[in-house]
Amino acid sequence: MSRVRIDFAPAARWRLGLAVGLSALALIAASGFAARIAWQRDAQLQALHVRLAARAPAPQPVVHITPPSHEQAEAVNAAITLLNLPWPALLDGLNAARPKDVAVLRIEPRASQRSLRVVAESERADALFDFADALAHQPPFVRLRPVSQVRLDSPARVQATMDLEWLP
Repeated sequence: MSRVRIDFAPAARWRLGLAVGLSALALIAASGFAARIAWQRDAQLQALHVRLAARAPAPQPVVHITPPSHEQAEAVNAAITLLNLPWPALLDGLNAARPKDVAVLRIEPRASQRSLRVVAESERADALFDFADALAHQPPFVRLRPVSQVRLDSPARVQATMDLEWLP
């Protein structure tokens, strides 16, 4: 007769394999659960970034400013000087000196020279002379220089152009 090998503990081998299998299965389940949590946190983090980007102000574009040329600077300074004319004082001085029969047709400021070119018209030449004399003594004007005088025919009237200098 031949020898028969009889194993009286077959369950012990199965128990070891079952424990290793269950451990591997638990490890796979735990890593899957951890991956799912990491994926959810990443999605929450992405949503938070989107909300913060929507609330944050847009970045300002970089603007390169070139300094103005000499001509541009002079033009800007001339405009500022023209805007800073003492208009109320100048117009009050003109109105205070103007007789009723004299019409002021044009006022041209020359801010760099502190002068005002005035074109006035009247039916009488002596009214224009009285107007010029009153302007020469009316503040803020300090000097009057006649530029031209023209006699117009229809209707008969006299037109005078004069430069007025003022004090600042």
